Amino acid sequence: MTKLRYKVFLFGIFLLFGVSMAKANVNDAVLVMPFENRSQMAQYNWIRESFAILLADVLDVPGITLIGDDERTLAFRQLNLSRSDLLTRAAMIRVAEGAKANLALIGEYDIGGEKENLTVSIRAWLIETQAGRLVGNKVFNFSGPLADLQQMQGQLAWHVLYERNPSLPYTKEQFVRRATNVPPRAYESFVKGFQTQDQQLREAFLKRALQEHDSAGAPGHYGRALFELGLLLYRRADFDDAEKQLKELTKDDLDYEEGLFYLSLAAFKTGNYESASASGETLAGLVPLPEILNNAGATLVGKGDNARALSYLQRAAANSPNDAGYRFNYGYALWRNQNLEDAVQQLRAATQLNPRDGEAWYILSKALTAAGKAEEAAQADNEAKRHLSVYAKWAVEPEKIPVLVRVKEDLNGVALGRFLRRPQQAQPVGPSPQQISQQQSLDRVQQLISAGNDTEALNELQRILAGDTANAEAYYLRGVVYTRRNDLESALRALQAAVSWNPKLLEAHITLGRIFLARGDRTKAMAHCTQALGIDPLNRDAVALKQQIEIGK
Repeated sequence: MTKLRYKVFLFGIFLLFGVSMAKANVNDAVLVMPFENRSQMAQYNWIRESFAILLADVLDVPGITLIGDDERTLAFRQLNLSRSDLLTRAAMIRVAEGAKANLALIGEYDIGGEKENLTVSIRAWLIETQAGRLVGNKVFNFSGPLADLQQMQGQLAWHVLYERNPSLPYTKEQFVRRATNVPPRAYESFVKGFQTQDQQLREAFLKRALQEHDSAGAPGHYGRALFELGLLLYRRADFDDAEKQLKELTKDDLDYEEGLFYLSLAAFKTGNYESASASGETLAGLVPLPEILNNAGATLVGKGDNARALSYLQRAAANSPNDAGYRFNYGYALWRNQNLEDAVQQLRAATQLNPRDGEAWYILSKALTAAGKAEEAAQADNEAKRHLSVYAKWAVEPEKIPVLVRVKEDLNGVALGRFLRRPQQAQPVGPSPQQISQQQSLDRVQQLISAGNDTEALNELQRILAGDTANAEAYYLRGVVYTRRNDLESALRALQAAVSWNPKLLEAHITLGRIFLARGDRTKAMAHCTQALGIDPLNRDAVALKQQIEIGK
């Protein structure tokens, strides 16, 4: 039974058990809105965002996930709103829908009492965005000393989770302990630093949060403060200190993956390619987004490991074939690795995407010269003279040409958040409604392909990928359609994207192997055949492909 058929079989079994299984294992996405300060004391406005910050830490459990700050910011921007605005419930629901959340947590708080004995009262509501109704018809109320704010927020987090799935094995006390593991003064300083736009003030608050955490004798480290300070230092081009801060993060920290991204960049900027590539490869193994794959490959080129870099750069270019930087990096690494024919192909693509790219023209001319194509090399060299300001300098002192790989300095935080919340992270027992809908769409595509309706199949696949850009099976099916149409370039791009998102997609490796064998590229054909046999050594199609490659047919 092939992997795709096996998944369809499992899907049918899930449906046989009924909706109750899926309902008992919901995979909710919650957007926490800024709470409204009902008091007249602006000095406590910092509490507005503290709910989203703390719940992001506490609700890091299977079955429920919080929409990240990047996604929430994007949703506000799309509606031309600011997080400082006082919004109606309808507006809050629109923001949540824009962030692809099925639940919105909204609320308000009031500050009372004397200066030495301040109190806070909190009211919160959990709203189903699609229906616009109150979950459980409940209002969550908490009140007590302001010093107990984190404790109350921990209780709120538990109530949100319990309201959605009472069977999960967590106690209120566990959530309160998680919510209060940062000393109150350090927590307040961090929240203030996180919100301010003044960079000097932000740095001061974050450093104070770290100092207050250590002074209070709290165990471990304050991961969120470390990350935000490291990110601030990186953006200020203080790369050595940024690297020092970000290295402190561990796998248990909420910002670990994003920290690896900027740690790799900081090390790359200082020329520490060993550290840069180690961080880059670790992250690429966890989150294979195009910019992450590109940077992993780029740092390996900086290290001089061109052969290892190629696997990452190929996947980045396959995922985003219209990105001139990705195509340049892939072509550049191929040239350095003496894969001249493939290098020329990628570098030509880079110059077509950006005709003013002097570096791409320069390396293309070198690749063409090495490949013995003197006339084409001269044409590329002329273009390099036109567009490369340092051409004369490089011609006189070629030994001073720097490493030319290009790193991406901006991480798509929205895509990162959605990838980390993909269903396999929560490991639900049954499929979510989104998974059911997606599988039904994939089943429809397979029916359309079987019926020979390629056009409608491609349209349906485009709709699937618009909602889930990391859907490996959708890319694979797109590759199947293009292969049948004999559009092999499009098929290769789709199939390479499929195996980049799911390296264990056996059928995609076999199809890639067949295409490369038909083109006479036995090396690449065998590479994909070997990966297929590594997944299933007894697969008949993979074994037959290996025999065909070995006998040269």
